Amino acid sequence: MTTIGKLKHSVRDARWYHSLAHTPGQVSAKTSLMRRVLATFEMHFDAREHREVFVHFVPGRVEFLGKHTDYAGGHSLVLAVDRGFLCMSTKNGTNRVRIAECEDGTAAYPPADFEVSSRLEHGPGDWTNYPKTMVQRVALNFSRSVKLEGVDVAFGCDLPIGGGMSGSSALMIMTYFALAQPNRLEESKKYQRNLRNNLDLAMYLACVENGQSFRELAGQKGVGTFGGSEDHTEILNGRRGMLSLFQFCPTVHKAELAWKEEWVLALCYSGVRAEKTKAAMAHYNRAAERARLVVEAYNDQYKTDYRLMREIVEENPARTLPHLLDRLQFATRNAAPEDDLPGRFRQFFVEDREIIPQTASAWIRRDLCALGRLIDVSHRNSKKYLWNIVPEIDFLQRSARELGAIASSGFGAGFGGSVYALIPRDTATSFLEEWRKGYLQKHPQSATESQFLMTTPASCAQEMFVNSH
Repeated sequence: MTTIGKLKHSVRDARWYHSLAHTPGQVSAKTSLMRRVLATFEMHFDAREHREVFVHFVPGRVEFLGKHTDYAGGHSLVLAVDRGFLCMSTKNGTNRVRIAECEDGTAAYPPADFEVSSRLEHGPGDWTNYPKTMVQRVALNFSRSVKLEGVDVAFGCDLPIGGGMSGSSALMIMTYFALAQPNRLEESKKYQRNLRNNLDLAMYLACVENGQSFRELAGQKGVGTFGGSEDHTEILNGRRGMLSLFQFCPTVHKAELAWKEEWVLALCYSGVRAEKTKAAMAHYNRAAERARLVVEAYNDQYKTDYRLMREIVEENPARTLPHLLDRLQFATRNAAPEDDLPGRFRQFFVEDREIIPQTASAWIRRDLCALGRLIDVSHRNSKKYLWNIVPEIDFLQRSARELGAIASSGFGAGFGGSVYALIPRDTATSFLEEWRKGYLQKHPQSATESQFLMTTPASCAQEMFVNSH
């Protein structure tokens, strides 16, 4: 927490941004974004210098491995990126949330104004579905233990919109901090009973998004997608310079893999939007529904009571994939062939039990051939069994490998979005230019909206300008 007066003096000090960025250019870009956020706040809201404000950065994430595994109880290997949302917020003395994005000609989110209520009306298709879902759920869960007051929020974002880097989850987490911090939600006994650490908070915020209950905190209508907690977990727990390994349902932190200094991650947002509550929602939910149908068919056939595909795998650890597939094919013999439930199970098993552990081992050994081969298989399985790889993403992955990337894959929910390429640092500039040129030639229409950037694992969400001077 700081005051607007102090923030005006601190906002140009580059030292505040060193934890968010890796290079002087990135620090300069973050400084510029924060100055625009402050200017937006001054334009829309009461900006008297004594007002207390809270400033947060909430990053996006890259899913290195773990394609649609989290809600099935599997593992993910993930990293936070150095792009995301910068926001400042303060209580406004009303019961309204008033929210405005930087107005610099690129704003993607029109201003919004809505009440703090457990009965908010919202639905898929409008960007306010995300902040309204968060505010509605916090009001439902905590309004009897905390006197929730409305907040004024100004924010800016340097993530590609619909880019598969978890911008929607980051927006919801930003909204949570913007409301919860000024209202001192963490001081409530109900909060302290249910949310003991950042892993708990990540699981709760994921439940807000998908509408499920978490411990005492009753569920309500989510944003319309049936997902897991991978994004929220990494955004709140990621470590700078590390690939993080988590298992889900419940969330368990398994390991950290140190990033290699000589490598960088090139990212390309394809220009094909992957917005989970718009065009991609039905496709995204179908992948989750197929996982549920696998478990349902297995339970019906073998009189088990499982919730997750992981539990089928763990039923008898001695069973090999062919044996499990035989059991699955028998259990799903009456299912719709077009759902390919054995294929959905195969993708989960291979990603979770073979590719992720073998990749972690290859990473530690610096076995570049194994890394590339394993991540190629992950990408191909996503295309073959999840059906979430669009032609632009497939071309970008193949062209990255042809240009010499150590490894490359589409990532995130799919159905558009982005591709990463693991490359040597000393060839990064020329690689990015050749990658961009090839994409422009093959997919000129999508390429006009594409973005190419470089990153390495960045820090998790954090409060900034705490007691700044």
